[in-house]
Amino acid sequence: MAINTQKLTVEAFWEQYAGQPYELVNGEIMAMPPAGYEAASIARRVAMYMGLFVDENDLGDVLAGDGGYKLDEITLRAPDASFVSKEKLAGQSDRSKYLNMPPDLAVEVVSPNDSAGEVRQKVALYLEKGVKLVWVVYPSTRIVDVYGPDGAARPFKDGDTLSGGDVLPGFTLSVTAIFPVQETGS
Repeated sequence: MAINTQKLTVEAFWEQYAGQPYELVNGEIMAMPPAGYEAASIARRVAMYMGLFVDENDLGDVLAGDGGYKLDEITLRAPDASFVSKEKLAGQSDRSKYLNMPPDLAVEVVSPNDSAGEVRQKVALYLEKGVKLVWVVYPSTRIVDVYGPDGAARPFKDGDTLSGGDVLPGFTLSVTAIFPVQETGS
């Protein structure tokens, strides 16, 4: 839901709203309410596994959901987890603010209040702005849709293994490992 009446640039948005629970999409401020426990736990797990691999192999950095990326002059998004390569980071002079580039890999964990249309728009925007790989995690079905540059979704379910592909060569992650353990009835 947009909360402003005039379009802002990323720079103007940052001056007024840095550190607050908002993103800027096409110049409009969008409220980003806190995620629920399940979504936050999944995002943490994905970031943790990616981060360990990236750190071990000195590939760049993995950011948690608060890390912002300037996708264009009027759009600043913060995926739930993301990877940006060492090469791209080398070109970033000011690291105290958002990054002036899209991530290489963006992960979005779908919350109960996210609409299917919003998720599709976010994926399309990421791909249009140069994100090479997008993972959309659906906690309710325990499925991860993986999108590459072609925009086609490839579903992965419990028991399948995600791959970093050309973005994170050698990185694999079991879909089962990113979801909290399911409780069994007594």
